[in-house]
Amino acid sequence: MTTINHGSGHAQRAQLLPEDRRLELNRASEERSRPVAVRAYVSPITSRAALHWVNADGGNSPSLWDPVPLDGTHAHALRDEVLNLAGTVLAKRGFNYARGAYWQPVPGERGTARPATAEVAVVATRAYLDLQTRRFGPTPELPEVPGVTFTTTQRGQWSATVPDGRTFLLTWTPHLDGDRWTVRGGDQNSDLIRPATTSMEKALFVLRHPSHARH
Repeated sequence: MTTINHGSGHAQRAQLLPEDRRLELNRASEERSRPVAVRAYVSPITSRAALHWVNADGGNSPSLWDPVPLDGTHAHALRDEVLNLAGTVLAKRGFNYARGAYWQPVPGERGTARPATAEVAVVATRAYLDLQTRRFGPTPELPEVPGVTFTTTQRGQWSATVPDGRTFLLTWTPHLDGDRWTVRGGDQNSDLIRPATTSMEKALFVLRHPSHARH
C-alpha cells in the first residue's frame, strides 16, 4: 500500500503556513504584473520587431514578461506580418485580444503613416487562468502505488522509494500546454529516468515496474 509521508501534524502545520503565505503573495504578484495590453515595436533603425507586455499600471511587466523578439525585418508596427507574429506569441502565452479591441498606434504616433509602436488590449484565456490555479493551488494527489512510499520533499517533488530499496525523484511542473511529470534517479538524482511527459501514469510506470528503470 502506498504511504505518503508529510511528517507530523505539528511539523506539517509549521511548513504549510509559510508555504501558503508564499503562494498567496506570489499569486497576488502574478495578478498585479499580468499584462492587460501588448505593444509591438519596430525599430526605425534596425527594422527589428519585438512584443512588449504592459501591466495595469501602464508600465512594462516584470522579468517574467520580457519582450519577445519577432522574426524578420519590418517597415512599421502595423504591418500584417508583425501583427500575425504578435498574435502567435499571444496564443502561446495564453492570451487573446480583448473584446472589441484592435491594434492601433500608441498616443503620439496616431496619424503617422509608419508608426514604430502599436498596441492592443489583451485578456487572459481560460487555459492561462487554470494554469495559475494549478501553480498556486494544491499539488496533484498521487495514486496508490503498491509497495512504493512517497515522501514530499518540496512543492511538486516527491521522493519515491520502491520495493527493491532504490529511491527516485518524481517531479510535477505546471505548464500551459499540459503539466510535466519527470522521474530522476541515480546518484543525487543525476539520471533522467523518465523524460518529461504530460501523463502522470507514464511517469509512475518505472515506479510500478522498477525493473524497467536504468541502474
